[in-house]
Amino acid sequence: MIRDRKYLDLVREEPCIITGETPCDPAHIRYGLGGGMGLKPPDNRVLPVVHQLHQRQHQIGEIRFWVEQATEHPDFLMRTLIELAEFRHDLTKRR
Repeated sequence: MIRDRKYLDLVREEPCIITGETPCDPAHIRYGLGGGMGLKPPDNRVLPVVHQLHQRQHQIGEIRFWVEQATEHPDFLMRTLIELAEFRHDLTKRR
């Protein structure tokens, strides 16, 4: 299990992936790990999210939260998809 306090501290200083505001909470992504709310995912599965939205993620559940954000902030969804596409391209160039 990856635990990285320094990395989490850096994430807290990054702009929110949704709103662009700071400071942020490191919002862990649990999806696909087969665990429940009581089991914290590894620290390499976090995104910077402002506190209010991070609380909402816990209130309504992870999947519903991200779908809600993509619906309410389509620019967030598109930025995320572009970043993923560029990241995947960069990975192929490293091979």
